[in-house]
Amino acid sequence: WALAACAAAALCEGIMAGTGIKARFAELRLPKGAPPLWAWSAIGGAYYVLFFYLLRSVLARPSMPFWTPVMLALMAVLLIANASWNWIFFRKKDLRLSFVFLFPYLLLALILAGVLHHVRNPISGWYALYPAYLVYATWWAYRLWRLNSGSPQNV
Repeated sequence: WALAACAAAALCEGIMAGTGIKARFAELRLPKGAPPLWAWSAIGGAYYVLFFYLLRSVLARPSMPFWTPVMLALMAVLLIANASWNWIFFRKKDLRLSFVFLFPYLLLALILAGVLHHVRNPISGWYALYPAYLVYATWWAYRLWRLNSGSPQNV
């Protein structure tokens, strides 16, 4: 189930992003030190590997009647929200909204980190790297928005 969930989420992310990913990056002024497109792809791959192992670890320990559904719900919302961010960024081309969207997303990621730590999930240490990365991603989205705020296409 973990593999199916991650594959479905990755498929949704691709559909939401569309076909103009390279063109979208080419039209933007990127912050200094921003990762190239191939690195963002590697980050995306690492995200799905992390969520695969996380889902697998939660599904393998369903003996927590309260916490298991909470963790699964948080992971489902994060997977869906991640795909939705791609629609905002690539299809809607709204840099301000793609930045603002990251605040509730980061909050959910932190809540999941807290729950994973609380239940002593074996993947919680690896997962803790994800909210740390999201702090960088939020800074990157802010800088991207500010650098491109003068363009009518990048509100």
